[in-house]
Amino acid sequence: MEESTKRLRHELERFGERNAGLYNIPPETGAFLSMLVHISKAKNILEVGTSNGYSALWLAAGRGKVTTIEADPVKVKMAAENFRRSKLGNITLVQGNALREIPKLKGTFDFLFLDATKEEYFSYLNLAYPRLSKGAVIAADNAINFGKYMEDYLNYVRSSKKFKSVLVPIGNGVELTLKL
Repeated sequence: MEESTKRLRHELERFGERNAGLYNIPPETGAFLSMLVHISKAKNILEVGTSNGYSALWLAAGRGKVTTIEADPVKVKMAAENFRRSKLGNITLVQGNALREIPKLKGTFDFLFLDATKEEYFSYLNLAYPRLSKGAVIAADNAINFGKYMEDYLNYVRSSKKFKSVLVPIGNGVELTLKL
């Protein structure tokens, strides 16, 4: 990754620490996600919940194509500017409610990152499921600190024969799931 993108990520880390409501994943979670993208050789990545674009920059480091969805117009504007500044050409930003936008997406995805409204993770997964390739990696953030809001999602991925899933105690907890 270019040095300018690393500097931008560092700037966004500090920005997220100072601005309530613009929570970024911790840097160790970002590095973990980037490594997962590399290991899985994901070419098409879907992120639900862009915020200011910090996590998408980590996902895009894997050189796959990232499609990221954000509903909040203020966050969309910030993310768009951060993507422009990063000079990464592999990020597509979609403004809108993910519950309405996911069904409109074309193609398949090898990697899904969920970091939006926790109570809607199960719905996001159900909408994205038909577009996830066999062997797709699904990473759901905040599985430790907001697990009670994600119970339906967590129970489903941990018990369904369609998935293998494990909680990774990194950052705020990542539920790492493999589509079988």
